Amino acid sequence: MKKQTRSSLFFALLAAASLTAALPAAAQPAPHTAAQLLARHGHVALTHAGEHVEPGTFRIQVAAKLGQPDARLADGTWLYHRRQIAGSDAEGTLVVRFTAGRVHTLSLATPAVVAAWRQEAARLAAPELLAKK
Repeated sequence: MKKQTRSSLFFALLAAASLTAALPAAAQPAPHTAAQLLARHGHVALTHAGEHVEPGTFRIQVAAKLGQPDARLADGTWLYHRRQIAGSDAEGTLVVRFTAGRVHTLSLATPAVVAAWRQEAARLAAPELLAKK
């Protein structure tokens, strides 16, 4: 009984695999490109920016390799506008976040996401106003 169940399962898996292989290429899901991910999520995590900037890189080295940022957020995040992922249509703002003077994370973000981050950073940096009676 056990042997019959295994062979039935094997043939069912084999049939499913051959059916998937027989589908036309248009019917099979295409892998997401960076541009699609950027459009869908508003930002894409990066492993490096150029040849020499990756998590752990010192802030001074980032400035030497990428130049001074176009903008800085109140939390110390650097923004480089109009950057593109090599070999992709994905274009946006390179976001470099630091912890203890070293790159913590890198990402490419859309203008809408960057605007939201700027507002949030400004809100957190502004002193809270309290009304008194």
